[in-house]
Amino acid sequence: MEFERHFTRADLERLFDENFSLPDDFMFGVANAGFQVEGGFNGPGEPLNNWMELERAGKVEPSGEAIRFWTDYPEELEMAKGMGLNGFRLGIEWARVQPSTTPAIGKEPPFDQGAIEAYSDMIAAIMKAGMEPIVTLHHFVHPYWLGLDLWLENEKLQFFEKYVEVVVDKIDNLLIEKHGLRPVKFWVTINEPNVVALVSFFLRAFPHKQAGLHKALQASGNLVDGHCRAYDTIHRVYKEKGWDEPQVCYNTANISEYYLDKVTADLLNARRNGVEKRDLVSYLERGREAWKEEIGRIPEVWHVPWFNRQIEKIAVKLAERVFNLEDYENGIEAIYSSPDPNKLDYLAIDYYDPFLSHLLKAPGLQDIREKRFSPQQELWEQVLNPRGLYHFMKAWLINGEGLPLHILESGMCYRVHKGRVEPRWDGATRDKFLQCYLYEIMRALKDGMPVKSYIHWTMVDNYEWGSYEPRFGLFAVDRTRSPVKISSVDAWGVNAGKVYGELIAALKSGDRERMIETFSRDYW
Repeated sequence: MEFERHFTRADLERLFDENFSLPDDFMFGVANAGFQVEGGFNGPGEPLNNWMELERAGKVEPSGEAIRFWTDYPEELEMAKGMGLNGFRLGIEWARVQPSTTPAIGKEPPFDQGAIEAYSDMIAAIMKAGMEPIVTLHHFVHPYWLGLDLWLENEKLQFFEKYVEVVVDKIDNLLIEKHGLRPVKFWVTINEPNVVALVSFFLRAFPHKQAGLHKALQASGNLVDGHCRAYDTIHRVYKEKGWDEPQVCYNTANISEYYLDKVTADLLNARRNGVEKRDLVSYLERGREAWKEEIGRIPEVWHVPWFNRQIEKIAVKLAERVFNLEDYENGIEAIYSSPDPNKLDYLAIDYYDPFLSHLLKAPGLQDIREKRFSPQQELWEQVLNPRGLYHFMKAWLINGEGLPLHILESGMCYRVHKGRVEPRWDGATRDKFLQCYLYEIMRALKDGMPVKSYIHWTMVDNYEWGSYEPRFGLFAVDRTRSPVKISSVDAWGVNAGKVYGELIAALKSGDRERMIETFSRDYW
């Protein structure tokens, strides 16, 4: 498979005709997460999070200084502004605002007012740079003092609820009183809860103590509960303060199996859709059938080995067999006991390689030489299928009628090993990636889908959950020096930031010929 633009000039002429127009409120942005970019966690005297044990035991690469976003964010915001972005997704790190620097579990520490104020300064800087902040409250990471299995212990969700209330209230008050700005409009409660449950407690790749299929399902129910608590808390704070109504959601990692992806959104939208608790089983079954029909329309771009197909069939049957609403009891109770039937103000997806049949691989010669015997696809080996994005957007609107749709993450990865960047197996470059994926989003807009944003993962190469080898950034980082140095190009040498900026400018211009030329240009 050679990754190339999948559209012709004639396709562009049909897309960018006199009926095409980019909505004025469409957001182009970039995304990051605090632990992956800030630096300053899990070392002596630093805030400790649930990755501390893995880092200190040498089982993963230490996060260290990351890319120093905590102190150097003004430089990155200038880079974002220079691309013409009007959206910027970032995260609040719970371990920083309610920190403990000693490896003890159980005692709740006080909140750090200085850290909360620093986050308000960061968000204010984003607003003043002309970008809309999209703020994530939990991005795979929680304080170490809560232990490793937070999402298996429902009684501890009170601490998450309290954290959300304190942070939202204080940051928004500071934005108003200190900076003369308005409160945050867009909140993300929990990043990819389907990944938190699956990867932590079933695949066992994220920090955990307990594990197993039942534990993953139990965590899924508690994550729904956690989202509901955060949603209700944020809306209550805004209502009590008399602020404009916020937009609150969680974001999912797209996975081709319904019970590993869309089922959570359908549960959260059930009351909004007038579904009684006793009718949930049939409601979800209808949602699953509609989902399968739409996802089944995605064209195949890579020949999937026979063995992978069989494993996917087994995985799908297993998911269908083990899924039951009893494991979601805490989440369902939170949905139906809430004073507000709404639990999502918008829909949010993260699109990478969503197909289970792609995840398995046999180890190659390089894997054997490096003593890497992981049976699953590496991030830089993911199959790129921009056509699939169109159908996942359409599938996500099922049972979500009337809600806007945001793409909060999408990106491609290179590998940098021992200081050398390796070519991707499909020859993909980030310029063509951006052209192809933005083409599908514009096609969705043209066809009437309520798509409101494209937020690229990520702007600058960051810490990818135990390693600095995966490189997703529009801008590369030289990690051979300290402090790290940000390059003007990506890891492969493509001026990806310039490409993204030119595509955005062309789409905003409304100039038909400019859009066609920019989407068909060879940058590399």
